[in-house]
Amino acid sequence: MKADVLVRDITERLEAVSDCAAFEARCLAEHFCSLSRNDIYLAKEVKQHNAEALEQAICKRLQHVPVQYLLGEWEFLGERYFVNEHVLIPRPETELLAECLLETLNENSVVYDLCAGTGCVGISIAKSTGAQVYAVEKYASALEVLERNIAFHEATNVKAVQWDITLPPPNDLPQADVIVSNPPYIESADIATLQAEVQKEPHTALDGGADGLDFYRAIAAHFLPLLKAGGYIAVEIGEGQVEAVKEIFSSLQCIKVIEDYNNIARVVMFGKEY
Repeated sequence: MKADVLVRDITERLEAVSDCAAFEARCLAEHFCSLSRNDIYLAKEVKQHNAEALEQAICKRLQHVPVQYLLGEWEFLGERYFVNEHVLIPRPETELLAECLLETLNENSVVYDLCAGTGCVGISIAKSTGAQVYAVEKYASALEVLERNIAFHEATNVKAVQWDITLPPPNDLPQADVIVSNPPYIESADIATLQAEVQKEPHTALDGGADGLDFYRAIAAHFLPLLKAGGYIAVEIGEGQVEAVKEIFSSLQCIKVIEDYNNIARVVMFGKEY
C-alpha cells in the first residue's frame, strides 16, 4: 500500500473519534511504519512488518485512548517527553507556566516543580536556566516516567523526589526561589463529564477535590513557608478559579495572570515580599 493511501484510510477511520483525524493518522503512520512526511507526500510504498502494531493502535484510538499514549511520547516547548497512562499529557497551555518563569531564574536558583508528572515543566526550566529543580511526584508509576525523562534529557540539575504534597515537605529540601505547579484542579463531580480521551488520563492527576482547590491549599500550607523572601510561585489553574486561587495565596502579591489561547485565565504568578 502507498503511504498516502494508508494515511487517508486511517484518517477516515479516526474521524469517528477525532476532530484532528488527519493529523493523528499521519502521526500513527509515521510512528508505526517508520515513515517521514516526505514518504507520505511522495506516496512511498509501505512495508507491512508493522501492520499489526499499527492496527492495534488504531483500534485503541477508536476506543478513545489518546494518540499521545499510543505514540508513547509528546512534545513540550519543542522537546520530546515520554508519556504513558500514568501521567498527564503535556499541553500547550502548560507551556505558559514554564515560560513565565524563565527570565527570573539562573544557575543559582532553586525550584520546586510540584505534582511533576512527566517532569516537562521542571526539566524545561532546568535546561533553559541551569536552575536546580526538585521535581516532586507522589506516585511510583508516574515517578518512573519522570526519571526516564530526566535521564533522556540528561538533566543532571533535576532531582526526582517521591512525596505527597498534601503532607509537610521532607526535611532535606532547601529553601526555594521559585515554586511551580500544574496540580490536579478539576472538581471531583466534573471528572465523569470530561471528554472521553481526558478520562483515560490518570484521575489522580485531574481530581482537585470537591471544589478543585485542594492542592492549592496544600501548597500554601506546606510549601509556601519554604519559599524565600523575594521568591515567586506560579500555578496553572482551571477555568473560573482565578479569584479563589488569589484568595488562597492572599499572603503573596499577585504579579501576573496569564490567559491561554482561548482567553481563559490559566496561570497565576505570585511574589513573596522581602
